[in-house]
Amino acid sequence: MFCRNVLGGLVGGLALVSVTNLQLTPAQADDRMRLGAPAGRPADFQTQAGDRVFFSEASVELGLRGRVALEAQAAWLVKHPSLSVIVEGHADDGGGFDHNFELSQRRADAVSRRLIQMGVAPERVRTVAYGRERLVAECAAAACAAQNRRAVTVVGPPLDTAAAGEAAPSPRIDPPFRRSPRRLN
Repeated sequence: MFCRNVLGGLVGGLALVSVTNLQLTPAQADDRMRLGAPAGRPADFQTQAGDRVFFSEASVELGLRGRVALEAQAAWLVKHPSLSVIVEGHADDGGGFDHNFELSQRRADAVSRRLIQMGVAPERVRTVAYGRERLVAECAAAACAAQNRRAVTVVGPPLDTAAAGEAAPSPRIDPPFRRSPRRLN
């Protein structure tokens, strides 16, 4: 019995050591670093109001939860009148590319209309449709498809910058030789 426990501990320890020594490629490491909370106003928007609204299958109707989420979003946006937003429509429903693209555009339009009805200035809101291009969950389960049937409100640059045609400042990316050598596990 004692030998079995010792042998099991050794095998478990070796497996743990091999898992912790995984090396991520630079592209994977960069992707993992970007998964952290965004800085500034977008982070405030996500934490204080939430940025997603979910839909039923093949539907563009806003349910009770969706309407409550949009009320919080609109209240936050009314408090920050200089910021623009982009409403991204997404779909993962039965049908082809055209069906999903059109459905995602209608979802984005529904969210946009609701935000405008709640007091957000129309010139601050733009929509974009992605169809099935940006899935957040990819599996055969119904729960995965439900996560992909959504509209995401993304806080953009202040209106004066957007109106002047200037691009938002891009994040500084250090050359590879200046990056921190830390590992992400």
